[in-house]
Amino acid sequence: MAETSAIHPRQVVFVQQQQVIAARRAQLLMINSGTFLISAAWSIIIIIIDSSSDDAFPIAGGAPACALAAFFIFLVGVSLVMLALVADRFPRAARVGVAIATAFHRYFLSPGW
Repeated sequence: MAETSAIHPRQVVFVQQQQVIAARRAQLLMINSGTFLISAAWSIIIIIIDSSSDDAFPIAGGAPACALAAFFIFLVGVSLVMLALVADRFPRAARVGVAIATAFHRYFLSPGW
């Protein structure tokens, strides 16, 4: 009688393929979220520069606070992109990066919770 707990070789290959796909999707999620954050930071800088020359649209809180927030957003975006490039070497850091990118994606880009 054959053992029922034997794993078929096709199942092993399927599981390995799914692991590779999941790792690639995690990298793409971090790259896409990081790129979006970098673009958002530069958009904030452009708005600050444009509104500082025009007094009709003053920024609440002042330009230095907005510039600091843009710098922080830029650093988070660059960190996510750089972490995506070395995610296979640092799996714990990659998990944190994926968690940040997933939370960002769900909060800003999803139609709702």
